[in-house]
Amino acid sequence: MRSILKPTLHKIALAVILFILSSYLRRIYVLSTISDTFPWGFPLQFYVGWGPCPPGQVCSESNFFFLFLDLVFWYLVSGFVVSRFASIRI
Repeated sequence: MRSILKPTLHKIALAVILFILSSYLRRIYVLSTISDTFPWGFPLQFYVGWGPCPPGQVCSESNFFFLFLDLVFWYLVSGFVVSRFASIRI
């Protein structure tokens, strides 16, 4: 278990790539079905904006705790993936 959690460049890079890719794909899906919300984050939505926004009002909200949990989730996933592929090497 410790080898899965030990940070390496491969795990961190894969976690960032998975985080950005999953957030972008979720955003594309939501924009194709609901036209007036603009979310970021998967599996937890850490930022959402909506519109059209009247002048002087805030039409977005963010949650840094969800952002942190998203990053931890994708780091754990990348840790399992990297350790799995490292054990498959011949």
